[in-house]
Amino acid sequence: MKVFISCPFTGLCKNNKYEIKDEYKTFFNKLVENLEEKGCEYYLAIKREKWGLNHKGPEECTRSDFEGVKSSDVLIVIPGNKNSNGISGGVHVELGWASAMKKKMHILVEDGFEYSPVLMGLNTLTETHYHKCNEFLNLTMLNKINEIIDQELKLREEQ
Repeated sequence: MKVFISCPFTGLCKNNKYEIKDEYKTFFNKLVENLEEKGCEYYLAIKREKWGLNHKGPEECTRSDFEGVKSSDVLIVIPGNKNSNGISGGVHVELGWASAMKKKMHILVEDGFEYSPVLMGLNTLTETHYHKCNEFLNLTMLNKINEIIDQELKLREEQ
């Protein structure tokens, strides 16, 4: 199973640079480790660009992200919140591509955070599951993502 992780990038970066803040690297390293242990392939722009140190320009990252969505089986979506300077515009573009391609999506949403009605209505276009997760890029969120991946793997075994 190939998993596309759609999450903020620039909103998680250090001051005016494209390098991810150190406090988020542990989360993403553990996420990738868990996916690999489960035998999943993954697409995560943050890792592809080596925490932003190997930042790609708009043409290359747009094409790469599009192909990543296209080749994925399922998307795990972290839209962003106040910790990431708001909801990520890039995530919304990826959601548009995924819904047009009829990709299955799992979107992590927080209580008390106002999301676009379009984001909350994606389940009218493609199989979309909304999961309450009031934590951001920490062990609680990682456990929630692991539960989702385990459910997806189990569904694939049953088919």
